[in-house]
Amino acid sequence: MKISYNWLKEYIDIKEPPEKIADMLTKSGSEVKSSDAIEGGDHIMEIEVTPNRSDCLNYIGIAREVSALTGKKVKMPVMSIGSRVQGPGSRGEAPFTVEIKDKDLCPRYTARLIRNVIVKDSPEWLKKKIVSMGLRPVNNVVDITNFVLFETGQPMHAFDYDKIKGQKIVIRRSREADKITSIDNVERKLEKETLVIADEEKPIAIAGVMGSVNTEVNFGTQNILLESAYFNPVSIRRTSYKLALISESSFRFERSVDPGMVLPASDRAALLMQKLCGGEIGELVDKGDKLPKDLLRTVEVRIDRLNKILNLKLTEPYIKKVLVSLSLDVTPHKKGVIKVTVPTFRQDIKDEIDIAEEVARIYGYENIASTIPHIVPNPDRRPLSWQVKQKAAETLVSLGLSEVVTYGLTSKASLHKTFGYEIPEAIAVKNYMSVEQEVMRPSLMPGVLAVLSRNINRGIKDLKIFEIGSAYSKDYHYESTHLSIALTGLLADDWQRQKSQVTLFDLKGILNTLFLKLGLSADKMEITTEGKGPQIFYEKKHIGYLTVLDKKTLDAFDLTDKTFTAEINLDTLARYADLKKKFKGIPKYPSVKRDISLIAPKGVTFDKITAVVSAKGGKFVERVELLDRYAGKQIPDGHQGLAFRIEYRDKTRTLTSEEIDKVHFAIRDSLVEKLGVALR
Repeated sequence: MKISYNWLKEYIDIKEPPEKIADMLTKSGSEVKSSDAIEGGDHIMEIEVTPNRSDCLNYIGIAREVSALTGKKVKMPVMSIGSRVQGPGSRGEAPFTVEIKDKDLCPRYTARLIRNVIVKDSPEWLKKKIVSMGLRPVNNVVDITNFVLFETGQPMHAFDYDKIKGQKIVIRRSREADKITSIDNVERKLEKETLVIADEEKPIAIAGVMGSVNTEVNFGTQNILLESAYFNPVSIRRTSYKLALISESSFRFERSVDPGMVLPASDRAALLMQKLCGGEIGELVDKGDKLPKDLLRTVEVRIDRLNKILNLKLTEPYIKKVLVSLSLDVTPHKKGVIKVTVPTFRQDIKDEIDIAEEVARIYGYENIASTIPHIVPNPDRRPLSWQVKQKAAETLVSLGLSEVVTYGLTSKASLHKTFGYEIPEAIAVKNYMSVEQEVMRPSLMPGVLAVLSRNINRGIKDLKIFEIGSAYSKDYHYESTHLSIALTGLLADDWQRQKSQVTLFDLKGILNTLFLKLGLSADKMEITTEGKGPQIFYEKKHIGYLTVLDKKTLDAFDLTDKTFTAEINLDTLARYADLKKKFKGIPKYPSVKRDISLIAPKGVTFDKITAVVSAKGGKFVERVELLDRYAGKQIPDGHQGLAFRIEYRDKTRTLTSEEIDKVHFAIRDSLVEKLGVALR
């Protein structure tokens, strides 16, 4: 936006030199890219106006900015005719009609008739102003519309009224056969849906962009129809882009002009035409919404909040003074809160934070001290749920599992293959692209088993994989994070270790290790056979399941070896997780290890044994380790041989052999009594 320093002084009484004004504007956010002296003692400032500040694309807008920075008042030109004729009035009904066929693209349109104008060259003062803006003077009528555009920011267009067929103005979308020869003498075929201003026969202007030569004002024109309107910014931008045609009008319309300036700008131009062209101001037709309701906004501003945002201690009177200087209406609301009514020309101000920005730029960004933010030591920068997912993935990879990622949508058939029954809580997709995407997955298992199947079909049979991702179901409020694990084939296949197939114990060991890494107690994990398979509970809360796939499921996915799977709701598990690092000193006193070998019923689990050992051994028991499990010869049916090691230690002194024997024998007796085992 070019601004003439001398022209600007007509709206505000400034004494500061152009360089000082340029510096003030730049510091307040309206960057002056250049300020050059020209003939006649004037300066032309080139201002870089941001897209959200369409109010600064005119002299009055820049004058408001300078007013706020200098404390000088803006001198507004006369922009009212007094009594206006709208349809029937003192001159009778208007001899022309206006019809808006698309109010979404043209919310408001005004047309004013000005009779008996004398079209001629503009006076020198007007020519000078037009040239200072980089345009070529045309005639007094056209130059007035350009003058008012630069003054107020409201684009206008003057039609030769006598060339309008049927004295009818229709604002409509273009039709397929519509063409127009614009005033730059280029014939343009209009794309369908382009907004145009038309008469009874054809388009006479591309709305908001450029007029047609057919109704162009020339030195033979006697009567003027003056257009002033508000057009949808998106529509103008789209039209300008498609036609590769940018004008001063389209540049402003696509950034949204001030809806409140539509009629005042028309009055201003009409008065100038009366004065410079000898025209008689005639009838006015004003169609559409006078002022869009969504532009009438009030914003409540908390003084304490504003000061906290800016890290300042500004007083309420000072803040009010700044806002009033920006032509904002300020009224007290309640203690410590003011209410700001936003004028229509400031469409960029919507919320309290925008008001804070206005105060900051007028106060001066350079006056706001730089501060170092308060740093919290060892902050939790990521939520616990994210940390749990990350820790789980790291742990499983360290245990030799590979992570996979599968698609979030699946088919009902795939769910049935996996579970053998319908899942009513699955969320259906209404417009799915294929049958493989008809439901949002309620479980990660179908995708994980599909990965197993795909790899086995390609000759990779020893697989240990997992996936962490979102599952969707009506039962757990639509979305939660799940962990799914699947093991099949050999546990190890190298010369260092004996070849062995994976077992359910391997899967349980993985889960125990995972729980340990998440700060959970494996003792609190319980596996039951409730429902449709073994279910996993933690502190009596259901968190998932583990299972050995039956032959039907194996066949459905073309799996050959035994396959063990587990799925856990990580969101539920995260409630109990404790990822804080804990440290303990190196033991000062030695430990003593004693072994126990026994024959136990198969229903006696290692968890039950450790529970008895811990309860009886108390503070002396530091660790219980399973050494061997055997079932076969010399072991009765329905029983198992177990050997485990107990490590004893006291943190305050060295234990004697007599003390250890006493505790150890008490543990043996308790195992026999409570679990029905026999010592070997």
